[in-house]
Amino acid sequence: MTQMTVAERQRNKRLLADEAVKLAMQNRWQEAEEKNRDILHATPNDVEARNRLGKALSELGRYREAYDEYSVTLQYDPANVIAQKQVKRLQLLAEQGQSDVPNEARRKLDPKLLVEETGKTGIFPLPNKASQGVLARLAAGDELFLQVEGATVHIVDDRGDVLGELPSKDGSRLVKLMSGGNRYVAGVMSVGDRELRILVRELYQDATLVGKVSFPTRSTGQSSVHAHLRAGLERRDIDEDDMAIDDADDDAGEGEEEVEEVPNDLDDMDGDGGSRDN
Repeated sequence: MTQMTVAERQRNKRLLADEAVKLAMQNRWQEAEEKNRDILHATPNDVEARNRLGKALSELGRYREAYDEYSVTLQYDPANVIAQKQVKRLQLLAEQGQSDVPNEARRKLDPKLLVEETGKTGIFPLPNKASQGVLARLAAGDELFLQVEGATVHIVDDRGDVLGELPSKDGSRLVKLMSGGNRYVAGVMSVGDRELRILVRELYQDATLVGKVSFPTRSTGQSSVHAHLRAGLERRDIDEDDMAIDDADDDAGEGEEEVEEVPNDLDDMDGDGGSRDN
């Protein structure tokens, strides 16, 4: 049998890496695991493939195996930041008594829903109210849920753990809009030791609320999680926080400065340009 040249092996490795990244982007973690194992069978010292394998195993709830793979990465590359961070996270899960859950189906949002759109989406940093163990389970792209209590909107994960709440003005506004028929989805943009950043998107606008902007803002630009992900694809690696938007502060702002006063009535909610229909 004719052996492949070095150039052919490199091209084949690159194609496999592209396929592995695409599978991860589609949340097809079982297939992503297999694809990365194929790469590692030929090149065991490929730390990027090793990290992607660790990510896939973590998403599949196989935390011990994920820990082992990230640990191997550190044997080849002790300064690898991704592996260092994930080993720390997985150690924390173990300390919190979070054992493997192989049948866990983590609820993920379609990446398209995590694209910022003026008036339709809002990005909010949530001060950590959940335990470190709860936060360690979260990853970028995880679906979150809005839980209304009076005029407050709590953010909860798929296990019902409360992660925080929206700022009072934004929460009050959404409560009014939801009571009028609007529907929203939420997801993790990034998660760190000190802060959880989430995105809330208007999924459906009731016909009676046309022209009522869900997330008033002075920002006119749009940015996309895909731009950040493309950078990850360039380096053939995927970290838990690779879906984070580093410049979200510029686009969405912090706190309440860019959110207009909550009106007393929905009729006062019209934005300058109106809300765009889906």
